[in-house]
Amino acid sequence: MLNELLRLQHKNPKKVIGLMSGTSADGIDACLVEISGNGIHTKTNVLAFETYPYDKTTRTAILDTCNPETGTVDKVCQLNFHLGKLFANAAKSIANKAQIAIHDIDLIGSHGQTIYHIPNPATIKKTEARGQKSEARGNNFKGETWDLPHIRSTLQIGEPSVIAQETGVTTVADFRPRDMAAGGQGAPLVPYVDFILFRDKERGRALQNIGGIANVTILPKNCGINGVIAFDTGPGNMIIDRVTEFVTNNTQHFDEGGKLAERGRIHDSLLAALLAHPYLSKPPPKTTGREEFGKSFADNLYKDAIHSGIKDMDILATVTAFTAHSIADSYKHWILPNHQMSEIIISGGGSHNDTLIKFLRQYLEPTIQIHSINKFGISPNTKEALAFAILANETISGNPNNIPIATGASEAVVMGKIIPGKL
Repeated sequence: MLNELLRLQHKNPKKVIGLMSGTSADGIDACLVEISGNGIHTKTNVLAFETYPYDKTTRTAILDTCNPETGTVDKVCQLNFHLGKLFANAAKSIANKAQIAIHDIDLIGSHGQTIYHIPNPATIKKTEARGQKSEARGNNFKGETWDLPHIRSTLQIGEPSVIAQETGVTTVADFRPRDMAAGGQGAPLVPYVDFILFRDKERGRALQNIGGIANVTILPKNCGINGVIAFDTGPGNMIIDRVTEFVTNNTQHFDEGGKLAERGRIHDSLLAALLAHPYLSKPPPKTTGREEFGKSFADNLYKDAIHSGIKDMDILATVTAFTAHSIADSYKHWILPNHQMSEIIISGGGSHNDTLIKFLRQYLEPTIQIHSINKFGISPNTKEALAFAILANETISGNPNNIPIATGASEAVVMGKIIPGKL
């Protein structure tokens, strides 16, 4: 096995598949890329990309499992292996699309599906009701409380052992925990890749991804890796998608092109209340997720807005403006006072929402250019899957692939667990 890993480490170029399922839980993004070199010498050539949507049952299962009220341990256990099978199928399908045999793929990098993410230390408490029967004890008891220590933690599923077994390809997965073990927040992970691909000697750049959650990487002109700034700006498509389901009676799961929001008017008092969310005033490094801006947040927001007499499309327009404002305000508070930005490069599903991008242009300084990542030969939907292919290559190469200044980790570490393929 060691000889095989050494062979893989020194092979150049490599054919690598990156797999990603984001907080929107729409499906599995699969990117097949040829990678030459490693570190700052990395060169990439994307050979194929595809998104493999989840069926309704699987998506419902993911969303239920992410919810502490419905995500029981048996669901987590079963879904872990079910998603592992789906991730393996996605890898085989993208190889087939590129007309490359799966046994000719050198490496798979899988982010998995985040089920829960606790980036800041939190105490977990559990109290069993008085008189409740415990199957483990086999009798009635008066009740007990247990406290776990304040600790950061995260859970991504999509069992990599299943991926490696089904494809026969060495798989690198579960990237976040090592950064957390070093005192980091386990996110953001993509900034390392942004630094490799987009640093520029003359131009300060922001790489703004708008997925379920929105995150940014700041690359000041001619910066070294310790000059990179990165954090989650706040909600991306997550709230917009949920409100879209409400206003369309669940016939649409996202606002295609922002056409629905375009029909509404921004409700100023609702927008002001949303912008008072405490996450937005926290300084970086910081990360967030479904735990703060997910289904529960969106459901309560919509219910309260309807109760206040706000119209459906006005709610949708307002939450779209909220996402744009939260991004723009992050720049104004944490970036622009100290760094000059020439351009913002947009990726992720939110890049297709014309109303969201229009609001973002309005809220930012007019001197800052906004481009789709398409301008650089990368599809907006491809970037994160591509990133995990590159991160896997860095792991195999033995290179630290987190950015401590972005995650808060105490040191640079090699992230990812390696599951050997069939020898």
